[in-house]
Amino acid sequence: MVLPAPAYPVMGMIYLSRNIALLGPQFVRSLCWALGVAVSTITPLIALTFKYQNRLITNVMDSAFPKLAGIKVLGIGIQTWSTMFLTMGESSLLVAIIMGEVFKKEKTKGLFQSIINKDNVQVGPLAQISDNGMIRVSSPQESKEWSGLHGVHPHKAVDKAVASSSHFGQRMGLWLMTLPLNFVPVAGPMAFCYINGRARSPYVHRRYFDMKGMTQQERDDWIKSRKSSYTAFGVIAQGLELLPFVGIIFGFTNTIGAALWAADLERQQFELRSRKFQEAAEASAST
Repeated sequence: MVLPAPAYPVMGMIYLSRNIALLGPQFVRSLCWALGVAVSTITPLIALTFKYQNRLITNVMDSAFPKLAGIKVLGIGIQTWSTMFLTMGESSLLVAIIMGEVFKKEKTKGLFQSIINKDNVQVGPLAQISDNGMIRVSSPQESKEWSGLHGVHPHKAVDKAVASSSHFGQRMGLWLMTLPLNFVPVAGPMAFCYINGRARSPYVHRRYFDMKGMTQQERDDWIKSRKSSYTAFGVIAQGLELLPFVGIIFGFTNTIGAALWAADLERQQFELRSRKFQEAAEASAST
């Protein structure tokens, strides 16, 4: 059963807490690298910019949002929260630039793959229902081989999940342009998370699409038909990764959640392929 998309970031947290010992050294190494880079960037940022940014946000709030100036959340003023979100956004941007998209991909690709394998999900060719209600399975030759092995053979495709430098540059450019939104209390961080979370929607299941050998058009159609779900997942994932100090950990739990979501989607795909092959077998028997 496929859960609502917003549930999967939470499922990623739960899965990590229950299986951290089984995920092995790959996760520990990745986390240590990420934490090391994050600490080395956020510490000087806090030391050099936090006080000045907090003063600027306080002045803006006192003049433009006086009713919000006295609000406290968990005993901390809204000005301080806004400054922390801004600082974390700056740190995340620096971490992304320092680590690089390819470096991040290599550190999380194995994690995504391990979740798929652990759930014993057999990734097969793309199956979809056409406008006339017929089930269509892409790549007939691969589908035939897959069905000939009783549906237990995974579809083998070359992993092409290396992000292009242009995509990375576009995302970093959007991040940089929207970063000042965090100066605006409450609504600013929410807008920042929505804009950047929506922009990351095409990348949530990039590795899953690679495993299925989907074309760019098939990927675009898939995401378009599930646009609200991918946007919801992206926005929540972005918000979690922006949380002060713990956001870097949520980067990994979001990867796990995306893999769990892919596993559930693939089980639906398995059912569609099985129906298709059953219909083909019945049609063949009737002739």
